[in-house]
Amino acid sequence: MEGIVFPEEREVIRIKVKKCEGLMQPEYRKFAVDPQITSYEVLRHTLRRAFHLQSDFTISYLSHDSEGQEVWLSLLSDWDLDAAFISSSHPYLRLRVDARPFEDVLDDWDIISSKDTPDPVPHPVVPHVPNNRQKPLAQPLRRSLFSSVQTTLTRMTQVLTFNDTKEEEDEKPMKPALSDTEFHSFLDESGRLIRPEDLRLRIYHGGVDPALRKVVWRHLLNVYPAGMGGKERMDYMKRKANEYLKLKAKFLAQDTEEAQFVKNMVKKDVLRTDRTLDFFAVPDEHPNITALSNILTTFALTHPDVSYCQGMSDFASPLLVTMRDEAQAYVCFCALMNRIKPNFMLDGEAMTHKFQHLSELMHCVAPEFSEYLYKQQAEDLFFCYRWMLLELKREFAYYDALRMLEVMWSSLPPSPPQKDLELIDNIALMANLSIPRYPYNESDRLKKGRRSSSSSNQSISPKSRDQRMSNRRGRRRTSSNSDKEDGNHNSVVDGRGSRIPPKESESKSTHRTTHQLSRGSSSSTDSSAKSSLVPNGPKAKTPNGELPSPARSPMVFKRQLNGVSMSSLPPPDKFGYGNPFMLFLCLTILLQHQDIIMREQMDYNDIAMHFDKHVRKHNVNKVLNKARTLFAEYLKAQLQKSASSNGSGPSC
Repeated sequence: MEGIVFPEEREVIRIKVKKCEGLMQPEYRKFAVDPQITSYEVLRHTLRRAFHLQSDFTISYLSHDSEGQEVWLSLLSDWDLDAAFISSSHPYLRLRVDARPFEDVLDDWDIISSKDTPDPVPHPVVPHVPNNRQKPLAQPLRRSLFSSVQTTLTRMTQVLTFNDTKEEEDEKPMKPALSDTEFHSFLDESGRLIRPEDLRLRIYHGGVDPALRKVVWRHLLNVYPAGMGGKERMDYMKRKANEYLKLKAKFLAQDTEEAQFVKNMVKKDVLRTDRTLDFFAVPDEHPNITALSNILTTFALTHPDVSYCQGMSDFASPLLVTMRDEAQAYVCFCALMNRIKPNFMLDGEAMTHKFQHLSELMHCVAPEFSEYLYKQQAEDLFFCYRWMLLELKREFAYYDALRMLEVMWSSLPPSPPQKDLELIDNIALMANLSIPRYPYNESDRLKKGRRSSSSSNQSISPKSRDQRMSNRRGRRRTSSNSDKEDGNHNSVVDGRGSRIPPKESESKSTHRTTHQLSRGSSSSTDSSAKSSLVPNGPKAKTPNGELPSPARSPMVFKRQLNGVSMSSLPPPDKFGYGNPFMLFLCLTILLQHQDIIMREQMDYNDIAMHFDKHVRKHNVNKVLNKARTLFAEYLKAQLQKSASSNGSGPSC
C-alpha cells in the first residue's frame, strides 16, 4: 500500500497510566503488554484490576496533532488501540484513566421546578469521551470526540484500503446535547412541559445529555398524559410501577403451556442480548438479566396479539440500562411498543410498506445505485430488514445507538396518552380467551418458531428474487386470510396494532407543518409553524392508495419508480409507516457504502454479508448529519407540494 509507512513490529509495548478521579490525588501505574494479543477489552480488564476500579471509567491516550501539540484522544475500541500502538507508543504509551463514581441520584428523580435542582457541577478539565461499553458524558467535550473519531477512521480506512465515498464527507459538530438548565426552559414553575414540540426539535438537533435521559426519554416515548406537573409525574410513575409489579406477579406465576413457551423464547434471547455491555456482562442469574426477562415476558403475556418476537429485547435493553429500574423500564417499553408494535405483527404489513418506501426513496435520491441493485436482484432491499425492524439499534456502538434513537424519537410529534398509558391489552386478552390465537398444536409451534427465528436477523443465504418475493407473498396471504376470517375485508392496523375501518383511520391522521425541520432551525419564529415533527400516522399507503404488491413484476415495479421526485413520495405521516426519518438514516448508510458495493460488483448475498460486517461500526455523527440534510430536503418538497394548488414539486 503506497503512502503508508508501518513502524516495526514490537513484541512488548511499555505503558504508563495516570488515573484521575474528581479532586482526589492522581494514581500512577506502569506495565508492559504484548500488542499482538492485547485487545481493548483486555486492556480495560487490566486497568480495572490495576486500580481496583469499581465504577465506570474512560480511557484516553496522549498523541500529537499536525502542529506537534499534545492532545488526548479517546480510546474507544480495538481500532483506537491499534492506532495508539502504531502512532503513540514511542518510547512508551501514555494513558489516562478517568474514573467516575456510581450515579444513584436519579433512581427516583424527576424535575419539579428549577428551584428544586442544584446548580450544575462544572465539568473537570480532563475530557471524558464515551465509549461503546459505557455511558457518554457531557457534550461540551464533543470536539475532542469528533477529532478522535475522525483521526481513527481516517487512519484505519487507509490501512484497510477501504473508502466508502469518493471524498470525505464534511463532518460538522452537532449542537451540544440538551442540558439540565436548557431542559428547564421548556417547563413552567410547577414542572409542567409547556413546549413539547420545541423540546423535540432541540433534541433532534443535539440529542440529550446522558444524565437527563432517564427523565427526558419518558417525554419522548409519550409515557405521561399531557399537562402533568413534576409532582404529578412522580406520583404517576409510582402508580404505574406498582401496577407493573402486580401484573408481573400475576402473569409470571402462570404455568400454562403458552406461558412456558413464551418464557423459553424470552430466556433464549435475553441470554444473548448486549452481553458485551457492562450492565449485562454478568452471570445469567444476575438481577439485571432477570429484570430484562421479566419485562419481556410480562409484556408478551399481557399482549397476546403480538406476544414475543425476536428483536424486542433490543428495544427493552436500552430502556432498562437508562432507567436502571425494572418497573420504569417496563412502562417505557409499553409506550414504545404502542408505536413499533406493527413491526412484529404476523401480517408483515408495516415492514412491507417500509421496504416499498425505502426503495422509492432510493430511486429518487440515488437512481444509479437503485438501478444497480435491480440488476443484482437486490432491489427489494431485504438486506436492510434488521435495520428497519430494530430501527437501526444494532448498526451503531451501543451508546451511539442511544443518541441515534433519541434523535429519531424526537423527529416524531408528541402523542401523549389521553388518560393513562395502558400496561396491559385487556381487549386482546379477552379475545384470546374466547378465540384462542395460539392453540399450540404442532403446526402452530412450527409457525411461531419460524416467526421468532427469522424476525430480527436478515438472511444471507443464497436466495433469488423470486424466492424472497415468494416468502413475502406467503406472509401477505396469511394476513389476507386472517382478515377474511375476522370479517374485516377493508380494515387496516392502527399504531397500536388494533384493526380499524379505513375512514376511522383517516380521521385519526393529523396534519402538522414541517417548516422548522425543513429550514434546519432550532427555534420557531412563527407560532403557526410549530415543530415539524411527523405524525404517528395510522397506516402508510402508497400514493395510489393501494398496498404495495410483492407479486408485481420487477419491470412494472421499475417503470413505476421512473420519474419519482421528493414531492411524489408519501407525506410524512405515511412515509416509513409514520417514521420517515428512519428511512433517511437507512438511506444515508446505503449511500455511504454505495461506491464500494458498485466497484466490487457485489450481488445480494455479498451486500448482506458486507453490512453484517459493519454491525455496530457506523459513524453516528456522519449518519445523523447527512440524514438530517436529506430529511430537510424531503420536508421542503412536501411543503411546496402542500402549498401548490396543482401538487407539483421540484424534481430530484
